[in-house]
Formats: sequence, C-alpha cells, structure tokens
Amino acid sequence: MNKKILVLSVLSILFFTFCKHKTNELELAPVTPQSSAGEIIPNQYLVMLNPSFIAPARERLDWSQIKNRTEKAAQMENFNAVVAAQLNNWLEEMGIPESQVISRYTALQVGAALNIDAATMERISRRPEVASIENDRVETLPPFLIEDKKPAVGDAQTTPCGITNAGGSAPANVDRWIWIVDSGIDLDHPDLNVVTTAPYPATFVGGTADDCNGHGTHVAGTAGAINNTIGVIGVAAGASVVPVRVFPCTGGSATSTIVSGINHVGTYDYPGDVCNMSLGGFYGTGCATGSGYLSAINALAAGGTRCAIASGNNNANAANYQPGCINGTNIFTVANMRCNKTWYNDPTYGSNYGRPPVDWIATGTSVYSTYLNGGYATLTGTSMATPHVAGIMQLRNAAPVSSGNVSYLGVNYPIAVR
Repeated sequence: MNKKILVLSVLSILFFTFCKHKTNELELAPVTPQSSAGEIIPNQYLVMLNPSFIAPARERLDWSQIKNRTEKAAQMENFNAVVAAQLNNWLEEMGIPESQVISRYTALQVGAALNIDAATMERISRRPEVASIENDRVETLPPFLIEDKKPAVGDAQTTPCGITNAGGSAPANVDRWIWIVDSGIDLDHPDLNVVTTAPYPATFVGGTADDCNGHGTHVAGTAGAINNTIGVIGVAAGASVVPVRVFPCTGGSATSTIVSGINHVGTYDYPGDVCNMSLGGFYGTGCATGSGYLSAINALAAGGTRCAIASGNNNANAANYQPGCINGTNIFTVANMRCNKTWYNDPTYGSNYGRPPVDWIATGTSVYSTYLNGGYATLTGTSMATPHVAGIMQLRNAAPVSSGNVSYLGVNYPIAVR
C-alpha cells in the first residue's frame, strides 16, 4: 500500500470515528427538568455535572491532613479554585459566555446556573457529562405571621414555651456552629453570638450579611440566643450562629442563589455543624428526586452537617415544596405545632404536612425571639419551628429524640426534644 492510500485510509477511519461520536452524542436522550411548576424564571437553569466528570471540592479533601475548621477551609478554598477552572473550561467548550453564567457551584456539586436560550439548553441537555437540569425558580421565605415587635429593652430574660417544649435550654457546644441560610442576622444583637469573622459570614444578594428583614435574626435566636439575663434564651444557649444571606430586605430570592449559599456552608462547615433552612417554594410532583437543592443538601448532610428544613406554611403536602421535600440521612423537615402541642392549621399560615417528608414537629406558633436592631418579636410559621430542631441537634450532635406526638389527618408527628 503506497503512502497516499495509507493516508487516505487513516483519514477515512478518523472521519468515520468522528461522525460516529457526533451521531452518538446527538442520539443521547436529553436531560430535562422534572417539573415546570412553581414560579419559573424564564430561560434560567441549574445545570449539574456528573462527579465522575468533575469531582466537587468536598470529594477531594484529604481528611488525614485536617485537624480543625481552619485547615478544612483552606483545603476547600484550594480545591474550589481547581474545580472552578475545570468548570470554566467546560463552559467555554459549550460556548457559554460569562454574561450567561449566573452562579457557579464547586464545593458540594459541580455545575452552574445559566441564562440560556432553548437551543443552547437542548444542546447541553444531550451531553453525557450532564447529570441534571432544573428550572431556576423564585423562592421565598415561607409566609409567616408577625404578631408583635418590641424594641431593645432591658427586660428580664424569658424562656419561650417552644424552648420548654423542646426539652429546655442548655449551654451550646462551642465547636459546633449553626449556619442560618436566610435573610442574614443582626450582626451586633446583644442576645446573639454571631460569627462575624471573614470568610464565614456571607451574602449572595449584595450588601453585607447584616439582616434587614428580621426573619433570619428571629430564627437565630430560637436556635441559640445567649443565656445572659436579658431577652430570650435559645435551645442551644450561646451557640455560634453564622449568617448566610440569600434573601434581600423584601421580596423573593432564587433557587440558584440559595444553592450558592448552601455551597458556601459546604466550604466552611465542619462535622457536627447544623444548617437551618427556614425557606422554600413550590416545586410540584417529583420534588424528592428533582429539586434543584437535592445534590447540594445531600452532599452537605453526607459531610456531617445536619440540616433542619421548614416544611412550609401552605396548608399543603410538604412533598411538593422544596427543599422540605428532601429526605435523607442528617436531613430533617419540620412542621409547626402550637404551644399547647396541637397542630397549627390556620387557613392562611397553616403548616405543610405529610410523613414523609416531615420528620419532626416543634413549636412554631407565637414564638418570641430576637429581631432587628437589637429588638425582639413574636412570629408564627414553620420557619419558627425549624430552629428548635437545629438547636436540639447542636446540643446532641445527633438527631432529636421524641416526646409524644401531634396527630393531624390521621398521621402522628413526633415532637422533637433534646
């Protein structure tokens, strides 16, 4: 065979192989969002890649070289940079410009939130390295009732009934932090032990991690208000609470923003920590397997941080609301009971139900806790029930134990205590 024929033969084989590869890629079934329900943000998608293609930073840790939170954070920051470079290469290969990248995820899962047209989404959906695609959605703090607000005063410390129903308060373990993924925390509230040292507090909605809504500060107080003779006392009294701000002063956020907050926790958490997520939004059927939060929360929990999640205040099945629909080891969804240990079924703010996904019930009705500007407020909602469970887990370094049940629609919900 002369050289000319040999070259033509090799070129023919390469051409055939290339065409076959392209055909197989086009023949791959597209990965599509499981649900188009809820408040969809047009043309915005959370695209997650298979860990076998790019492993997230959490999977690259060398725990034999980690003795404390600082050493773990340093490793995570280094690996986040490596993963980000690999992710950027993939985005460039896909022809996605920086202007269409909303968020990047590197700590707990590898992917990005993208603003792309239908044709680009269709093309990416057939890539073998793509694990999931979900619609980005508007997310909200569950609608909650503000019953009363009180400015900072020197009133004697009280123990709210929710703390009593949770088995009482106890001094927090200083090594286990409670991450509040919410609207921020009043950074200098005299009744809270807020972690303010960089890089731990964070905001993903601009500004600082300081709370201008009040919701996150209230949540933080129930979990860990200081035993200091003023105001209130939390379940895990004096716990270090870390603000991860994913909500602006008013209005909603997005799944993509909240997942950024969860990945931030995954960078700086340490085994034994707790993450409180008193938030959510409607997803629809298939939530437990398709939620945009799924891979992030599962990975966070697998790393040893326990997650307390509000079931929502919609008088509806919690299985349709993310992230409360998610079940798994170290992941606990919380419903709302009254102070007298009866179900809260108010027509406007009633607790979501269903077991599963609801794991526990705690007091979320007329809860008195810390609020904006060093003040206090009484609020109602599953958002207020959830941090009781967060505080319990901080104290126990384990799931709650139960003390009695609350029955609703023929289902018993165990009361969480320490």
